[in-house]
Amino acid sequence: MDKISLKRSMTLTFLITICLISIFSGIAIFLANNAQQEILKNRSLIIKNPSYQFDEHTNRYLIDIDKSEVEWQQLSIWQNFAYYVCYFVMIGFPILFIIIGIGGASAIYYRTKLRTPILQLQNGMKRIQENDLDFKIEYHNHDELGQLCHSMEKMRTELRYNNKVLWEMLEQRKLLNASVAHDLRTPITVLKGYLDYLQKNIPCQKLTEEMITDTLTSMQGAVLRLERYTECTQNLEKLENLEIHCEKQDTALFLEEIKSNIRQLRTKKEISFKSKISSSCILIDKAVFFRILENLLQNALRYAQKQLILEIYQTDHWLRLSVTDDGQGFTEEELIHATTMFYGREKNMEHFGIGLGVCKLLCEKHGGFLEIKNNETGGACVTAILNIF
Repeated sequence: MDKISLKRSMTLTFLITICLISIFSGIAIFLANNAQQEILKNRSLIIKNPSYQFDEHTNRYLIDIDKSEVEWQQLSIWQNFAYYVCYFVMIGFPILFIIIGIGGASAIYYRTKLRTPILQLQNGMKRIQENDLDFKIEYHNHDELGQLCHSMEKMRTELRYNNKVLWEMLEQRKLLNASVAHDLRTPITVLKGYLDYLQKNIPCQKLTEEMITDTLTSMQGAVLRLERYTECTQNLEKLENLEIHCEKQDTALFLEEIKSNIRQLRTKKEISFKSKISSSCILIDKAVFFRILENLLQNALRYAQKQLILEIYQTDHWLRLSVTDDGQGFTEEELIHATTMFYGREKNMEHFGIGLGVCKLLCEKHGGFLEIKNNETGGACVTAILNIF
């Protein structure tokens, strides 16, 4: 009955119960009635004051019986008791069978159809209230309670995933704040050093105009770096609140636009472009895609020696954008932390180590993820996977 609804299984259970009750009640009544008949058969017929006449023609006696003079022999105490016990069986046993049948059917129905899912649902609700999501509801019947358990398990999975994402976001935020605080310390320290230098030497007139100009120029560079950091942090907050707007794009026109963007890059390094998309149209947020493409290309061009390969291909409902360079590749530490915001091999006024972190965030916004690895022949390979259906 795993695939039967609760209503049908309950109806079937009670129909079977009614049939069994009827059969057993009929058997009990039939046996009790036969027993009564057997008891009555064993009685003797008593005739009071019979009148006899001899029939000469047949040489037999003729007995003249008056109905009022005929009666059955009285039953003995034990026969009378057995006779009325049969009445009790014919009346009491059907009632007893009804009580036992309904009780038994209810108990069997509860044990087979209700107890397991109810216990699992109660346990699931209790553990969710305790913020414990490391469990699984395993009830695979296809009835209404099975559907409810499936919905409960789906809700638990979504809650666990959302909690994991929230925890990762909080951890990323902590790392981001720590990284920003660490990286801001350098320009602030530089500014404080220059201020102390100026405060000590200007009153003594030990600095020439050229020395003061050089010092102010260096201070201006530190201030610009602080401004860039502030802008990057603000842009990251905007990206976290970014909403994806997917639109249908003609594949041929889309690929042509990518080639156009590649041709506009001012670089002496060779860029090879390969594509294999089976669908004539794809559903994608073009602005997000080109931002990912721009970040991956800029990052690869920084470290490529002579050439890089850009590949775009489709696997099922995923669009894979892969950028491979012939540079040094990632170190083991970089493979772990490359997508961490403000982490980078080389930080300067132009690069703060957020490119791959931004790509990872945008990929996840688009229902995908970012893969980072090294090629077997050397160089780095970064692949952005986006959901396009």
